[in-house]
Amino acid sequence: MSKVLIAMSFVLMFSAAPPQASAAVHGVAGGILKIPSNDSLAHCITGCGDIDFSYPFGIGPGCFRQGFDLTCNHSTKHPKLLGSSTVQITRMYSSYGIVFSPIFFNLTTSPGTNTYDMSWEAPAKGITIASDNTLFVVGCDFDVTLFEYGTGDMVGSCMSRCAGEKVPTGGPCNGRGCCLIPLTRDLPGFRAELVSTNTTATQSDWLHPGIMAIVAPQYHYRDDDGDNTNTTTLFSSWTNASNIYGAALSINIMDQPSCQSAQMNNASYACSNGSSCQNSSSGGYGCYCSSYEEGNPYILDGCMQELELDVALVP
Repeated sequence: MSKVLIAMSFVLMFSAAPPQASAAVHGVAGGILKIPSNDSLAHCITGCGDIDFSYPFGIGPGCFRQGFDLTCNHSTKHPKLLGSSTVQITRMYSSYGIVFSPIFFNLTTSPGTNTYDMSWEAPAKGITIASDNTLFVVGCDFDVTLFEYGTGDMVGSCMSRCAGEKVPTGGPCNGRGCCLIPLTRDLPGFRAELVSTNTTATQSDWLHPGIMAIVAPQYHYRDDDGDNTNTTTLFSSWTNASNIYGAALSINIMDQPSCQSAQMNNASYACSNGSSCQNSSSGGYGCYCSSYEEGNPYILDGCMQELELDVALVP
């Protein structure tokens, strides 16, 4: 048995290091460690290309919470939003601390080799792949087992079979040329082991050589009826990486290890009035408007303003 390690992934390089004790108001490189008002953020950039964002994310000193700094690359035809100047962000939900960034693998298989590994690791504590993501794997005749990075706990498994046929490019991802593993919890990273069940197959047997894997929310790859995963869309992502939706990554507040600790250090507490605090399983915490679908829990009166709007709309 031989093993080939393939780890081609795109990760979001946000800084999550704790601040120095003297940084009571601003963190490293202009990151805010207090709750700003809308007025104090009025000068800040709020978009890059066709992607809008809001605090705690931001560009430039005084416009972002420490660890949530962004850059906008204007050197390309269409401006690209980047985290820490390295990795493209395809979309985001700013007030929920959620960004989408491509995580995909192209694995070249070889006759006689039957075991392959793919892995992704968060670059820092506080960054996790959200539980509404799914690992999609496209190719022929293999079994996949997904493990949590660090603990080695099994997350799930699936299998794909083609029975000597080319990989189908239509229909659902139901085990014929494609299989999927839903993530059941937030993960700091993963390792996927792929075992080929047909080591004599040659690349010419396949519509596309090798195996392709993508991490993304499952709803993005649904068919028109909304019931099944669309294999055709998965294949288009293989041939055109710009079609990749991106994996949903959660970015947590990391200057304190928990809500309780953050509330005791009130000068740097990130949650505004009217919001609630929730501990993250990976460390740190996030802020949420307690009972409203909208609003920004990281800005002064960000949740209260949404409440006032709801009341104003009531006849």
